[in-house]
Amino acid sequence: MRKNVTYVKIIAVSLVLLIFNYSCQKKEKTYRIGYISTNSEEEEIAQGFLKSMPKFGFIEGKNLNCVKCGDEKDIESALREMVAENVDLIFTITTPVTKMARKITEGTDIPVVFAVYDPVESGLVNSLTKPGGNLTGVQLRGSVPKTVEWLLKVKPDAKHIFVPVKFDTGAATMSMEDLKESVAKAGLKMTVSEVATIKDLSASLSSMPKDIDAIFIIHSIFIGSNMETIVNSAIKRRIPLVSSGHEHYKQGAVISYSDSADHTGWQIAHLAGSILRGSSPADLPVEIANFSLGVNLKTARSIGLQISEDVLQQAENIIRE
Repeated sequence: MRKNVTYVKIIAVSLVLLIFNYSCQKKEKTYRIGYISTNSEEEEIAQGFLKSMPKFGFIEGKNLNCVKCGDEKDIESALREMVAENVDLIFTITTPVTKMARKITEGTDIPVVFAVYDPVESGLVNSLTKPGGNLTGVQLRGSVPKTVEWLLKVKPDAKHIFVPVKFDTGAATMSMEDLKESVAKAGLKMTVSEVATIKDLSASLSSMPKDIDAIFIIHSIFIGSNMETIVNSAIKRRIPLVSSGHEHYKQGAVISYSDSADHTGWQIAHLAGSILRGSSPADLPVEIANFSLGVNLKTARSIGLQISEDVLQQAENIIRE
């Protein structure tokens, strides 16, 4: 009789534990994240973010649902819909979109994690160390001075650079400020050509001064979206194209020194994971993007430019063929 009672107790306890475990599993929260990615140049950051979220325990389809808006015309309505649905977090790329997200989430407890050029100068946060409010993220600014140094390492005799630009974002204006300061320190001459259309860009490249030694790309959405035209022009003139904006070595720039999209995505995922687990964005310092050197040896060979071993040894990424 005692044995039967014991067995009943064991079975009862086992059932209680099973029910408890099942109940815990059923109660696991599914987080809902909205993200805005309207700039094709920055889409790789968004993809890096999505790839990195599982590393912090958030797996889409299991405990994470992501809602994307990629249409520039629908940004405001998409953000308002995300707020109405009370998403757990919003991820934004570019300053204009982040400013809109800050305004629309005002008065809510929905955190915003961003990737923008300079959140302090843009007025998005109080400081990098103490952002305050409901925003934090990754700053992309900081690559221009070192890019000028890399240019002079691969082209020591460079004296005159050509800079095509469209001031389509605040990032373009700020990166131009950085470039002017760096060029002045390096003793270089700079010709800036402001363009608005692909026709303007083609005409500008065709009429570059004859003594141009290199083309320099800054953080400009329009310019970055027309790299093929610029690369072909640089190859035709047999001068190096260097970029401080994105990983343009992949599109044919001889060198680029910029944030790594995958690593920036990982940084965003790290911050998002911390917030979803209870940290306040106001207390999470804004991180600085990790800049890396990319070299395109195939392009360098096509213009007869020798890249030293010293430079190659410091490059994180090299395209050889």
